Amino acid sequence: MRRSALFALLFSALLQAAGPVLLISTDGLGADQFNATTMPKLWALAEQGRRGEGLPPFPATTFNGHVTMATGCWPEHHGVVANGYIEPTTKALVPVAHAAKDILREPLWVAATRSGVRTAVFHWVGATGPWEGVTPWRMQVFRSGHPDTEGLAFSEAALQDGAQLVMAYLSGTDGEGHVKGPRSPELRTKLQVIDDEMAPWLQRMLATHPGLRVILAADHGMAPMTRRIHLPSLLDGIPCTLVTHGGSAYVYLKHPQDEAKAQARLRKPGLKVWPRAQVPPRYHLAGSDRVGDLVLLAPEGQWFSQARSSHEEEGERYGRSGAHAYTSETPSMHTWLVVLGAGKVPLGHVPLWDLAPTAAAWLDIHWAQAPDGQPIR
Repeated sequence: MRRSALFALLFSALLQAAGPVLLISTDGLGADQFNATTMPKLWALAEQGRRGEGLPPFPATTFNGHVTMATGCWPEHHGVVANGYIEPTTKALVPVAHAAKDILREPLWVAATRSGVRTAVFHWVGATGPWEGVTPWRMQVFRSGHPDTEGLAFSEAALQDGAQLVMAYLSGTDGEGHVKGPRSPELRTKLQVIDDEMAPWLQRMLATHPGLRVILAADHGMAPMTRRIHLPSLLDGIPCTLVTHGGSAYVYLKHPQDEAKAQARLRKPGLKVWPRAQVPPRYHLAGSDRVGDLVLLAPEGQWFSQARSSHEEEGERYGRSGAHAYTSETPSMHTWLVVLGAGKVPLGHVPLWDLAPTAAAWLDIHWAQAPDGQPIR
């Protein structure tokens, strides 16, 4: 056997011997929510590993955040450019972009399965069925009303049964942040519950599975809201479809010649407005025609409304004590990020698209197409 081939076999064996990888996302848990007072048990556990802050894609929302984590790609490449968007080929609204068919780049669970890595996925966005004919070894599709303890039990059983990669979505603090606000007593109570449930469970998993490496992350943070911006009023008389995300929005114009008029109206109250082709490259949106003709960004604490009736307005206001969808340059959008079982060097700020490439490097997973992110150093 050639020396290079022998080295490759030995290296692959060492990677597998290092233990499985567990990636857990807790929806909406911001970096500013995680400290020694709010979550003392997990904070103490993080002191034994590596702690940093995750940088979400723009707009910082649940579905594109989780698909970014899963694919290691920017939204303009993986295609889930927000929680909802207009599909350009059909002109149909995709109100909730959560299905496997919505993802244009290979998810980690598919790359892992193709690489022979036994993989289990719980409630992750996009894990709703086969992707290009590939389904992971074990998968539970999201169903509302299931407690986070069920996700921990699923992950524990998968590890016990020999899974090398486990990805689990948990509810986190997103609901409390939207309905009661990110500084509310209800959210602080949820942080205590997460701390009490997850910290001893993780300690048990680390003791039971030598070499286990754990990534704890989230899709976005949360900011308190102070003002509503009603887009139908600003764009009255300009035919368009609006898709709002919280602190940002997409405007799909019926008539391209209305672009200049729409921009002028939207900039008057101090909003940031970009035609799709002019969205700053650092936001990684311009390459997707699923993005609106105009991309809007509000000041932090202000949220966009697309309501065209009192009934729609009532539904929108519920859950707007807190909101997100701003850029990663907004500190309140940063997520908690803890890595256990891979050293103690501080992480600093890490883009969420670097998480899947990191797990792939640990497990010698090969991508069909190289992702945009890079393994964390």
